[in-house]
Amino acid sequence: MTTGCLALVGTGPLPALLMHQAAMALSQETGRPLISHGIGESPNAVLSSCADSTCLLRLNGDAGRLHPSGGSWLSALADWRLPVLLLTPGESDGGVPGAAAAWVALCHQLGVPLIGITQLRGAWQTQARRRDGLPWCGWLPDAQHPQHQDGVTALGSRILNPQFTASARAAAAAQV
Repeated sequence: MTTGCLALVGTGPLPALLMHQAAMALSQETGRPLISHGIGESPNAVLSSCADSTCLLRLNGDAGRLHPSGGSWLSALADWRLPVLLLTPGESDGGVPGAAAAWVALCHQLGVPLIGITQLRGAWQTQARRRDGLPWCGWLPDAQHPQHQDGVTALGSRILNPQFTASARAAAAAQV
């Protein structure tokens, strides 16, 4: 199943306010409505309700956690072929948590159509991001940072590019 929806998934314990601010900025930039759901809700019920919409789906909580109905949100996103953008917190020294790489690996293992990963806040270290080999889509600095709007605009353009999401789906399909 394919959708026009893009899921925004945090890589571990991402502060709710930080994720909300990033999701709202991307929603405003892309013109896509933002819907939010918690991981306690049924993945299939939520995904079937947004299957034909063009939206941003913000998942609140650990999408890799086993759901009481079986599987996880992340495995449901893979089953529905829903493109995913991972969001990870940045650190003031330019580092990112090791969970970022683990989440990318888990997405690949499950066949999730991964758009890539975006760093939220912290210092952006271009050389370090190149060295770590992760599929970076960019950086969204704090709203008061002079490069904040540039980051939002660049990421919004990538999200709206249909070739970008199509290539993520094709890459995920090739992994299965």
